[in-house]
Amino acid sequence: MRWWRPKQRAYQPGTQAYGQWRQYADTVEGSGIVVDRKDNGQVYEVSWVRSEAVALEYLRGRDVRLEGHYVIVETLGRNLGRDMIMIFDEADGSLIEIPERTPLPEPTPSTTHCARCGYPILPCRRVESGCDDPDCDHPWHTAEFAEGADELIRAGRGYRCTRCRSGACRACYEATGGENVTTTHGFLLEPGDERALPSEAITMRLCWVCRSPVTVFDE
Repeated sequence: MRWWRPKQRAYQPGTQAYGQWRQYADTVEGSGIVVDRKDNGQVYEVSWVRSEAVALEYLRGRDVRLEGHYVIVETLGRNLGRDMIMIFDEADGSLIEIPERTPLPEPTPSTTHCARCGYPILPCRRVESGCDDPDCDHPWHTAEFAEGADELIRAGRGYRCTRCRSGACRACYEATGGENVTTTHGFLLEPGDERALPSEAITMRLCWVCRSPVTVFDE
């Protein structure tokens, strides 16, 4: 996710920032926050601290659940930021780390956001499953991504429940260490049903709300 904020000259303790005189603070909470709203709808929430370590600690605990919202922490060394995907170096947008997402108090159904963490899910091109009959009711009739987990998380991709349509981000499945993930080797068919069973174990991710299989979020 690429974005650019107009470059500010390097701040030094006591210099003027956004029209106000500020000293660098030891904590983000003590530094004051300036909210910079752009004409294109993007929002930059800017703070100042002395050390990069303090900035990272703050950003790791600061969830960003809105697309186009950026939390920037300026330090004496470099400026760090967080959006709804990652913590990055503001100078070039490069990845610093993928932070954990704080789960909601309880799973909340949504067709556009992850039911577990409340983060938005961005749609993608669908990867087709092996079965081409959308009405077959096979539990393995779910699409999966060709990309790896890190690439999917950085792209903001996720899943949608085949039953209740609730969203589920890939980051939550990775963060919970296999929770709500299962495998199957196939199921019994009715007499006369000649549809092929899967030859290998299939990984199924389950909805955080109703525990039904999920499929790729592609709309």
